[in-house]
Amino acid sequence: MEKFSSPQKMVHAAWHLLFKAAATRKGPYQTPVAATLGAHTAEQRVVVLREVSIAQRRLTFFTDARSAKVEALQEQGALSWLFWDSRKKIQMRMSGAVALNLQNEHARAYWEKLPVQGRSSYAGLQPPGTPLLHQGSTLPEYWTAGMSLEMTEPAFANFMVVQCQIEKGDLLHLHPEGHQRAVFSYEGEELRAIWAAP
Repeated sequence: MEKFSSPQKMVHAAWHLLFKAAATRKGPYQTPVAATLGAHTAEQRVVVLREVSIAQRRLTFFTDARSAKVEALQEQGALSWLFWDSRKKIQMRMSGAVALNLQNEHARAYWEKLPVQGRSSYAGLQPPGTPLLHQGSTLPEYWTAGMSLEMTEPAFANFMVVQCQIEKGDLLHLHPEGHQRAVFSYEGEELRAIWAAP
């Protein structure tokens, strides 16, 4: 990959890489690490990047509303992201404020696009992380791959859409002709980006 001629172009390229990953549903940027601050340490997990809005600087993923990360998001109101592409040698770190959508029109719009298999992730009888005596599915007995979408509706109560509006970030490009690093932030709609020591 060619070197970037300005920090602004590096930021714009980063957004387009993320947009493409979410739109095509493939590539290393589609499964970033999302981090929250726990009681004693940072808590990290891999999530699936579901949608990217460049105009609104927004990244979206889905989660079970009963998961531990939701409590942290409610308390902190913010989220940190880490993306890494081992082929292009690009690391992206971004952070921003979150909006949690549960049983509202935003959640419903995404829910309507999910097939039965996708909805099964939110149908477990026990919350994620619940200790189990035996390994196995926690889906209701009536849940089958061929069931109607109407029968999956109880799981909607657990389906949460997390939207994060990016406020700042740090981009690193490990290039054989010299590494590049840019840090950026937004003041209103205005992008502020400068070079930083790699």
